[in-house]
Amino acid sequence: MNGGGEPLISMSGITKTYAMAGETIYALNNISLTVHTGDFLAIVGPSGSGKSTLMNVLGCLDSPTSGTYLLDGVDVSRLSDNRLAEIRNRKIGFIFQSFQLLPRLTAVDNVELPLIYRGLSARERRALAKEALEKVGLGERMFHLPNQLSGGQQQRVAIARALAGQPPLLLADEPTGALDTKTSRDVLALLQGLNEEGHTIVLITHDPGVAEQAKRVVRITDGVLSEERSAVS
Repeated sequence: MNGGGEPLISMSGITKTYAMAGETIYALNNISLTVHTGDFLAIVGPSGSGKSTLMNVLGCLDSPTSGTYLLDGVDVSRLSDNRLAEIRNRKIGFIFQSFQLLPRLTAVDNVELPLIYRGLSARERRALAKEALEKVGLGERMFHLPNQLSGGQQQRVAIARALAGQPPLLLADEPTGALDTKTSRDVLALLQGLNEEGHTIVLITHDPGVAEQAKRVVRITDGVLSEERSAVS
């Protein structure tokens, strides 16, 4: 297993149930998962497998029905919504399929947005945002609006936004889903490069070909997780 010391993510017995028509539906069923700092883990599964529910729990967007989830040493299983929002802002950089950029803001302003909630000064925010955009190769496009950028460039802005706050975890949800094949390869190469620099990445995908780019692959089926391929030490 990669990394030393305490795991960045430690899930034990994570279960998420919903009541539907008098029945209990298990979206996640007794999931245990460990991710160390420096891991690049792909979670792969078809639609309806539970991967979106797992992403929401991993990203502190939802709480499990039962089980324990330690994120960077903090038990986030039972935190209030306000505390979860604070953890999300400080511990997780999100990369979404649809980019989720605000159309009237420039690239650098989009990247700065999550930093506003950190209480950083305008100067600090701008410096971190510029550094993140340069890291993803968009230093010369920082004052462009999203509609002046290609899909691949917009996803790079989204990756820069995830990086800017220097969170311990990058959580990528179908990051190539809206991109063509070549641009998808470029974005995956960028993620691999970030991982080689030490960033911890968890990638959620339905595409086994995308999952193969990660160091570790786990498959989710009917809410149950199984390891497919482990990293070679």
